[in-house]
Amino acid sequence: MTSRRKCAIGPVLAALLLLFAPFAARADTRVALVIVNGTYAHAQPLANPVNDGRLIARSLKAAGFGTIVLLENQDRIGMERAMLAFSDQAATADVAMIYYAGHGIESAGENYLIPVDARLERERDLEIEAVKLSTLMNLTKGAKRLRVVVLDACRTPPSSLRRDTASRSMSRGLARIEPGSDSLVVYSAKAGTTAADGSGANSPFATAMARRIVQPGREISLLFRQVRDDVLAATDNEQEPFTYGSLSGQEFYFVRGAATPVVVDMEGEAWGLCRDGAGRGGCTAYLSAYPQGKYAALARTRLDDLAAGAPKTAPLLAVRSETVAALGLTVRALADRPGIVVDQVSAEGAAFGQLLPGDVITRINAAEPARDRSPAQQLSGALAGGPVRALVQRGPTTTMVILRAGR
Repeated sequence: MTSRRKCAIGPVLAALLLLFAPFAARADTRVALVIVNGTYAHAQPLANPVNDGRLIARSLKAAGFGTIVLLENQDRIGMERAMLAFSDQAATADVAMIYYAGHGIESAGENYLIPVDARLERERDLEIEAVKLSTLMNLTKGAKRLRVVVLDACRTPPSSLRRDTASRSMSRGLARIEPGSDSLVVYSAKAGTTAADGSGANSPFATAMARRIVQPGREISLLFRQVRDDVLAATDNEQEPFTYGSLSGQEFYFVRGAATPVVVDMEGEAWGLCRDGAGRGGCTAYLSAYPQGKYAALARTRLDDLAAGAPKTAPLLAVRSETVAALGLTVRALADRPGIVVDQVSAEGAAFGQLLPGDVITRINAAEPARDRSPAQQLSGALAGGPVRALVQRGPTTTMVILRAGR
């Protein structure tokens, strides 16, 4: 279960990074501004924005953005200076993108982003101490082809502002917006709702967006629909991202699809987990995904053979979180049943784009996780023999992924 972001505000610490992608021959010019505010001065800090911004910046670099400006924990002056500089960069670019994570609220139909030094003791202070979303959007107007603004914001009024009796004009979450043509505005939670931090180092929205951006062959409209589905699954349908705006018929891909994509027989792989597994989980997952599949009769027969049930076994080996370097994962064993929990997924790791924090690996090459070996040992050992077929429980659903060491 995810936890709601507590709106927060703390000391100012700025970091400016100019990152250059390795795709110098790209046909279009892409620039991005990433602003993340977490250490607010007048409320408790937000946990994830800085981690989220760094994750998104790495993914944008991998997707071919030539210039990425990453700014952390900015006061009002710092945000304004960054915005002015970025407007000049956007004016000469084909694609301009802004990502903001931090505190954001709506008042009287206007959306505001909150710098880390804001006090906001009265609602009218927003005009002086905060940055209007409409101002942020104007920065991208010069881009020739596409303009994208992404808001992964807290959207709960700070306690000081909630005490102001005039704040009755404020609503929960951000207000709807209608951007101009060839422009998208993406909210991490749709208008009138709040976003979640999640239980890991990154928010569910940032995790999903970073994973999808680097996957080839995702046209931008499909990509953000897939991000929506990922976040809904990760938050038990509590948080629904939403995209506002309209695009022309010209397609846009962060990363274009490979000319010769690898085709995996997912049904065959799922049947292999059922056929070779010692328990019922693989066959149950196969029949759930392919109730009328070509191996369905065999899977039901296999379940009948396993109907007597598995013998009782000893508790799992108790371990702390461990790193699987070959995959870029941090994992740990479940305490009450066989399974390996994915705690973190590195954007540079081989499993990035395959697994999400919170996933539970219930089969490794058709076998349940062993009780006398640590999760890292089991995954690393399986990888030594080649690609690993992993059965993964993701919320209420079960899926299968193919894991390979390295990139």
